[in-house]
Formats: sequence, structure tokens, C-alpha cells
Amino acid sequence: MVKAAIVFAYWKGIKYSVNVLVGALEKQLSNDIDIYMAGKDELLDTLVGLSRKYGRGRVIYAQTLLTTELPSILSWIRRANNVAGKLGIIRIAGGPHPSGDPYGTIMALGYDYAFVGESEETFPEFVSGIMEGDLNITSIKGIAYRDGCKVKVTGRGFLKSLDEYPPFGHQHRLFNPIEISRGCPFACKYCQVSYVFSSLPRHRSVANIVSWAKFLISRGIKDIRFITPNSLGYGSKNRQVNYTALEELVSELQKIRCLGGKVYLGSFPSEIRPEQVDEDIVKLLKGAVDNRRVVIGAQSGSSRILKVMNRGHEPDDVIEAVRLLRKGGFDVDVDYIFGLPGETEVDRDETLKHMTRVAEMGARVHAHVFMPLPGTPLSFAPPGRLDAHTLKAIHSLLGRGKVFGTWKAQERIAFQISDLRDKGVIIVTPSRAEALATRYFQC
Repeated sequence: MVKAAIVFAYWKGIKYSVNVLVGALEKQLSNDIDIYMAGKDELLDTLVGLSRKYGRGRVIYAQTLLTTELPSILSWIRRANNVAGKLGIIRIAGGPHPSGDPYGTIMALGYDYAFVGESEETFPEFVSGIMEGDLNITSIKGIAYRDGCKVKVTGRGFLKSLDEYPPFGHQHRLFNPIEISRGCPFACKYCQVSYVFSSLPRHRSVANIVSWAKFLISRGIKDIRFITPNSLGYGSKNRQVNYTALEELVSELQKIRCLGGKVYLGSFPSEIRPEQVDEDIVKLLKGAVDNRRVVIGAQSGSSRILKVMNRGHEPDDVIEAVRLLRKGGFDVDVDYIFGLPGETEVDRDETLKHMTRVAEMGARVHAHVFMPLPGTPLSFAPPGRLDAHTLKAIHSLLGRGKVFGTWKAQERIAFQISDLRDKGVIIVTPSRAEALATRYFQC
């Protein structure tokens, strides 16, 4: 086996995904491959240096792609892929964007391979094939690749058990919050989670969570946080709360607090669903977690829009959740998405009234703007727009310190994503990819 190297593009917005993949490589390939990290400013020089050291076909450039970042880094990506291609470096991409748009990732962005779905198992298998010189791409699940004038996809990667892989690259000291659950059964139409990670929930075992939390403490990391689509969904296989599993998790996490650690559950990056909050949940969390702030996903104050978006709760569920959490001594942030597809003036006004009400109850509003993301049912919907009436309501709360967020930037990004979609950079569908083959592949 000839030595090979992989260089990950690495910065704040994508580092958690990279850390997980490094952990998978550590488990499967140990020290068989050299791993490097490079930021935007240093990547090109790193690619040149590694190509000289390892030779053509022995270096992999790996990029995690978020659709929301794509407009700002598109020219940078194309330049990096152009340089890497000339040097004989293998160009791969993974993450939410390639999973939602594998065709555009290969054709329009210029990657050799795109990973679709979950990659902890398939990524080390791919890298091993490169190192051993016997890569059989059709045998690996969840890979998109060019075959002549077409892009083919070998299915979707799927990890059955989170316990089988570490939550981060601990050998390289690449630490992040512990992912305790993956997959979301709600499949909200605007969100990529259910469509990238599937709607089947899988959970890291309590013993495994506690073990990794203790490991973090042993490395001097005292704040223990968790990644999950829904903190109150831990241990559940459906849309209902599994009280037994949740109680076991919270109880066992007290061991971490006894070791001097602080446990954060229900705050970023692990919000909770409003309809699952009841008095028993508040009692369970109170005094057992160190965060005083809890994040709730409301998304809209319109019952009609919530049904259309497949949210699975009512506006009043949010009000009751805020009431119970505030009564229990928690500060509350409530997420809203403005400009959702099909939203009428009536829906908008209901959301603004709802937003004002939760603010009057002592909660903060976290304002977002709808963005059409590849792989979701709303990938071809128009971008979200903030009308004057909505902006006036947001600014009214802003002056009282009751709202926060990056709604202006999100509105701009939403239109940029829509523009890239219209130009054929974000392709989404196989039929559209076939129509654009002449442009990208000169076929």
C-alpha cells in the first residue's frame, strides 16, 4: 500500500462534519493515511505542496458543502477544483449540498465524486480503495460520479448505529458536541435533515454518550453539548417522546456534572419541539441541565402554514411550551421562518401576532428567512422575502431587545441560491442534469 494523503477544507461552518469524518478514518484506517486541514487562504498552496510530496492520484481534496455557503465560495471552489484537477488530485465533496444535489456537485462545481447521505462507512472504504489502487466505485453505497456524459449515483449512504463510530476525530484533537441522535421523523418540507439523514431516528446509547462526555472532560473540555434534531426525541423511534429513554439520559448525565462538567441540552445545537414540552419535561430538565436558555422551533404562527410545511404541531403548542418553560425558570428563544412558500397576508399577520405574543411572554424571537434547499420538497420554491410589514414588526421588537438573527443576510442568500438554481449551477433533478450535459461535459 502506497502512502496517500487527504486534505480537508476546514473552517467554522463545516468543521463539525469534517471532525466526524476524521473520526471515521481514525477508526477504519488508523495511521495508514496522512490527514491535513487547510483554510480558504492556504488550501491552494497546500494542494501544490502535497501533490509534490505524494504524487498524482495519491492526494484527495475533500470539501464539505453547505448550500447556504455556496454563493459566497463558488468562485473559490471552482478555482480550487481547477488547480487540483491539473495536479492530478482527486476532488470529492460531501455534506448537505452534495446529498441534495449530487448532479450539480459533479457537473457544475467540478468534483470527481460526491458523497450522498451518511458517509462514516463509505468514506473510509472509498479512501482505502484509492490507497490500494483498486477503487471500485460502483460497489460503494452513496457515491455520485461521472460516467461518460452522465452522472450516476450508487444509492444513499446510511449508518445504522451511531455507537459504531466516534462523534469526532479525537486522535487529531478535533472536538465538537456529541451527536446523540440522527434522522428526523417529521420531514418538514423546507429542512434538509430528514432528506439527508433519513426520517428514521437512530440514537447513540446512553453508555456511549457518557463515555465520550467523560473523554471530553479528561481533555479539559468542561462544557458538554449535544447535536440532535430534537433533544426531546432522544430514544424515540417515532414522533412521540420516549420518557424512559430521556429520563435515563438525563439521569446518567448527572455523572458528568459530578465530574465538574456542565451539561447543555435543549439549547444550540439541540433545540426542542414545542408540542413535546409538558410539566414532566420541564421538571426533568430543571436543575439537571446547566443551560438556562432553551430553543423552540415554532417556524410559523399560522396553523395552515404549519400543516402545509408538515410541522406536526399547532401555534398554541408553542404558546404553552413557552409558558411552561418560563414558569420553570428557563429563558426561551423561539425560531420563526418568514417568507415560507404559499404564505398569504393572513398567514403572515398570524405569524407576526404570534411572534409578538411570545415576546410579551418573555421569550426572544429568532428570525429566519426561507431558503430553497436542494433535496427538499421546496427546492424549486421561490426565495423568501421580507415585506415592509414584516420588517416593521421585526424592527419594533429589535428596539426592545426581543428579536435577533441574520434575516437580512438570509434573504440575500435565498435569492442568490435561487439565481444559481435558475442558471443551472444547482441542478437538483436527473432530467435537468441530462439537459445540461452538453454545457458541462461538452457531450
